[in-house]
This record gives sequence, C-alpha cells and structure tokens, in this order.
Amino acid sequence: MNMHLLAGIAVLLILVAISAYREALRNEPISRIRMNQGDRLPPSDETE
Repeated sequence: MNMHLLAGIAVLLILVAISAYREALRNEPISRIRMNQGDRLPPSDETE
C-alpha cells in the first residue's frame, strides 16, 4: 500500500476519534462532585 494513503487513513481515524470524544464530553451529564464544588466556590467571572 502507498504510504500517503496509510497516512491519510490514519489522520482520518484520529479526526473521527477526536470528534467522537468531544461529542461524548458535550453530552456528559453534570456530576455531583461538580455541583457540590459549585455551591462552595463563587463563580470566577463575577468575583472580578
């Protein structure tokens, strides 16, 4: 097989994996730990 073809397929697979990972992070529900920390810490944008 041509090395350029293999490199192109590898890059395509990496891009698909990154896209799927970002989509999974976007759809992840907020965990209890994050909610509890948010109650104790003031929002960083409003403290300036």
